[in-house]
Amino acid sequence: MGEKLTSLTEAEKTLAGLIGINTLVFACWQIPRLAPFMSKWFMHLPGGRRNITLLTSCFSHQEFFHFTFNMVGLWSFGQFVHDYVGREQFLAMYLSSGIMANVVSHNMSLFLRNSRPLLPGLGASGAVYGLLAATAVIQPSASISLIFLPMVPIQLSAALPVIMGFDIAGILLKWRRFDHFAHLAGASAGIGYMVFGQQYIWGPLVKKVHELRNSK
Repeated sequence: MGEKLTSLTEAEKTLAGLIGINTLVFACWQIPRLAPFMSKWFMHLPGGRRNITLLTSCFSHQEFFHFTFNMVGLWSFGQFVHDYVGREQFLAMYLSSGIMANVVSHNMSLFLRNSRPLLPGLGASGAVYGLLAATAVIQPSASISLIFLPMVPIQLSAALPVIMGFDIAGILLKWRRFDHFAHLAGASAGIGYMVFGQQYIWGPLVKKVHELRNSK
């Protein structure tokens, strides 16, 4: 067991840690006695006062399919992005995409509350969409299979607009099965970070930290 752990790459160790946290939270959801606690601290309700759930809900899944789908996406796209930007930037981008997805979903849900019910949100979908979009920016020629065309590999440069178009359709047609605002926000965060983040966010942040350290 120890040898297997030491043979993991840095990306695999990071992703295994994230998946481990998601698995633990998913297991807690399966214990009926914990349901009130989980609903309070691991589910984000638009209009609620617990801002911490903007973060904790990114690790939270009640349904097995939702959990499995997101963890497969995290493992599939996470390794490539992690290797490209490194652990620190990867975690910053992943968590930022998830939180931004929740913030946008929160605000749009409140804005449209007269025409749509306020529904609680949870899941890593926004963060995983950020990884998917980031991969499309880094390696647009990479291929994936869409869930409704599982046997047909499609280049990410073409697949990402299709996936985002599906979420736009979901918003316009008021579909409620998925949080389409969160998906679009997460994907937009992934694209934005890969295009602008390293130059205008991460670079200046690292420079500032080094300046503070050297000034002591």
